Amino acid sequence: MIVISRCPYRVSLLGGSSDLDWYVNQNEYGIALGFSIKLYTRVIISYRESSDSGILNYSSREEYRDIESISHPIIRSCLKKFNINKKVELCSIGESIVGSGLGSSSSFSVALIKAITKLKSLDLTNKEIAHYASEIEISDLKKPIGRQDQYLCALGGVNILKFRPNGEVFTTNQSKLRNAIENFSKRLYLVNTFISRSATLKLSNLKKKSSSINLINDLRKIATSFIEKSKNLNQKDIQELLEINMKEAWEIKKMMHGVMSEELLDIENKINKAGFSVLKLLGAGGGGYFLVLFNGNITENSVSQLEKNGLKLTKIEICNEGCSSFIF
Repeated sequence: MIVISRCPYRVSLLGGSSDLDWYVNQNEYGIALGFSIKLYTRVIISYRESSDSGILNYSSREEYRDIESISHPIIRSCLKKFNINKKVELCSIGESIVGSGLGSSSSFSVALIKAITKLKSLDLTNKEIAHYASEIEISDLKKPIGRQDQYLCALGGVNILKFRPNGEVFTTNQSKLRNAIENFSKRLYLVNTFISRSATLKLSNLKKKSSSINLINDLRKIATSFIEKSKNLNQKDIQELLEINMKEAWEIKKMMHGVMSEELLDIENKINKAGFSVLKLLGAGGGGYFLVLFNGNITENSVSQLEKNGLKLTKIEICNEGCSSFIF
């Protein structure tokens, strides 16, 4: 039996950083709004019958005799968590954008757990899989990351996430807000800065800065207010308010330690001059992708202006199905 799983990446719109466990445990709750996109991690896995060694192909290749000897921490932890004692052959295929701010690491964790549970005939929901992925990355591997990535990647579509202490995550899906964001997303693009960075390092430093709590409080307040106000607005007004709030949140995020650099400020300026509006730098900052908005029809001149500056524009498409798997 061969199992293939596929998990999308994600785009976070509002509330980023308030999903971090240390913040939630100190401040009662966190909140995030975002959606999954049609860029994916794919995992292929099967048992290796009558073999003394397993084979793991990701950005490197490993052969292993026992789980403890596996170098890749997420693979090692996932196989241990689900007691995969038989040797496996595993192959991971991604979009080659590690360190991008699109949740690629969590997408891999979710895809791997989805494949493993299907291999073991375990019937877990995508929400349960997101919880396992969060616990493995945060509790087992001690990564200083949040929980929004695992859930936004796993669940698919547009989601509002509320984080409570002790790893509790609640999801809501307001249909009017979802429809407004789906329409809003048709004007959204990604611009690759081609600068990779470690989210783990960035988020570790964030916790150390005394100013972080107040800045995250402000980001959480903007997200909470937007979600509440949107209940009484029409589709057009929701989209207009979202744009305003995202730009407001971006100005706050810029003040966080390590988010921006002179090189990134220069890139942001070039994007704005090409006729796009920068809404945010995705992820923990320091590099990755800018999320940008274009009001109007994309022209060849706008695209060529970005390309002349070595920047690549990618259209965003929402993935509504979340993580999925297939058996062959």
